[in-house]
Amino acid sequence: MVGKPRIKDKESPVTLAIGDGANDVPMIQEARVGVGISGNEGLQAANSADFSIAQFRFLKKLLLVHGRWNYRRNSNLVIYVTYSWMVQTFLLYFYLPYSLWSGQLVLVNPFYITLYGYIANSLIILTAWFNKDISAEAALNNPWTYAVGRRRKDLNLRKSLQMA
Repeated sequence: MVGKPRIKDKESPVTLAIGDGANDVPMIQEARVGVGISGNEGLQAANSADFSIAQFRFLKKLLLVHGRWNYRRNSNLVIYVTYSWMVQTFLLYFYLPYSLWSGQLVLVNPFYITLYGYIANSLIILTAWFNKDISAEAALNNPWTYAVGRRRKDLNLRKSLQMA
């Protein structure tokens, strides 16, 4: 049942499986995202899942708060990393006529190119660490804020072009 969803839609559905026992392990492994709940029936479901929680009541916070924050952070990360490498690529592209297409490196040592990647992208990782656009309480009290991810408001072509 989890393997072949019957939803006829433009977008491929994301399947979430939630289980708490050994009988739920195949379902959790077949789903795109699996949540295992450790409990009286053992740890088999929790060990085979992508995410593990101790009780069912933690599921709301996992989805509505951490799921939203994770989507927003990953969206910003993808757009920023793409933009930072575009900057480096365009730098090389516009340098080619000045070097008469000789293939000469702008930066003498290739180590500097790697160093640029680490320095430029470490800033967004540090920013994403503390990025919480709304508080956990606001996300729990207003579940409609989770729709930002379902509607792809942060990671789309328009947002990517605005960033560039």
